[in-house]
Amino acid sequence: MRLLLGALGLILCALPTAAQQPANLLPNGSFELVEPPPPTAATIAAAQPAAPEDCLPRTWHYWAQWGATVKLPDDPARAHTGRRCVQFVADQGQAFLRYWPLPVTDRRPWTVTLWARGTGKLALTALDMTTDNWQEAPVQVFDLRPEWTEFTAQWTPPEGCRKWVLNLTHQGPTQCFIDDVSAACEGAQPPPWPPKGPLGRDGQTLLLLNFDQPLDPDAFYIGGQVKPVEGMPGFGQALQLGPEGYVACSADENLDPQCGTIEVWCKLLAPGGNGISQPFVSIPGMEGMWLGKDQYSHVGFSFSSGWAPLSQATMLGYAGNWQPCWRHVAACWDADALQLFVDGKLIAWQTKPRLSRFLGPELRLGSPGMVIDDLRISRTVRYRVGT
Repeated sequence: MRLLLGALGLILCALPTAAQQPANLLPNGSFELVEPPPPTAATIAAAQPAAPEDCLPRTWHYWAQWGATVKLPDDPARAHTGRRCVQFVADQGQAFLRYWPLPVTDRRPWTVTLWARGTGKLALTALDMTTDNWQEAPVQVFDLRPEWTEFTAQWTPPEGCRKWVLNLTHQGPTQCFIDDVSAACEGAQPPPWPPKGPLGRDGQTLLLLNFDQPLDPDAFYIGGQVKPVEGMPGFGQALQLGPEGYVACSADENLDPQCGTIEVWCKLLAPGGNGISQPFVSIPGMEGMWLGKDQYSHVGFSFSSGWAPLSQATMLGYAGNWQPCWRHVAACWDADALQLFVDGKLIAWQTKPRLSRFLGPELRLGSPGMVIDDLRISRTVRYRVGT
């Protein structure tokens, strides 16, 4: 069965078998990448970590209200593939699962696929979030089945749409499992991040640091409490910056203000909502660059001149629920676009940014209260979504 609904062109169908699709642009569509939730009064009083099913899915947003719940069971027997899936239990109330933002550059259709099983009705829609007044495509409701079933939807962005939200919810009492969600647009490729192993050097590399060896004291300034520690599994050692920790080198030969890519693994040693500004990589001063988390938990990437911003890409409050976990952060820039990625997800961007012709002389690496690893800065844009 196939239906065409409304002016936004939402075409949906249920398929019993998998259909070949373009590359999935969702970096955690199978929900295998998770992190602990923020502590609650109950977990603190019990002096024990949260249950595995209460972990949060990286890159996704979810919530429930009026008695409904959303869980992430760690059980291969309940998942479609792997260990994890998302479970809605809503005998009453409402549960939601969302992914945003997804960038739109033209009116090529998007294809969304997912696997689900259970009882009740699953609802899928696309939300145009270009303006504050979000526009919703007609909702398609699927009758769930006891066996895993693949559901497919196509959505054509309306004129003027620049970013959209994938929204999954339900209608009426529903108990279901959702897994292996994909969003694809013809010609678009997923980012190659997070990397599966240590990065290498090539002709476009300006700076590559894996921290397995001590930093050259003639090339780097090191102050405060800075020490090597165990890094990401398979990545060797990392560098931890403690109180007053400061690591810097020359920016002149290690970063091109007109074009480049920064890639780095980082781990905050305190929750992301700690009210402290923590740059991951930065160039301090009035002619500067900043990539990091600010005191309001916003995660951003920007260039400035005379202390005033020239260009910036920021996701408001994105680090508010972060717990101490390894994350991969990347930023790419040139005259066409400035883009910011976290854990392989494009979280913010700006087209046609204003860029500096020169920056301050100091490139600062990390900041107190974090661990960094496998840092690479390049003179080229290594990846771009949508342009």
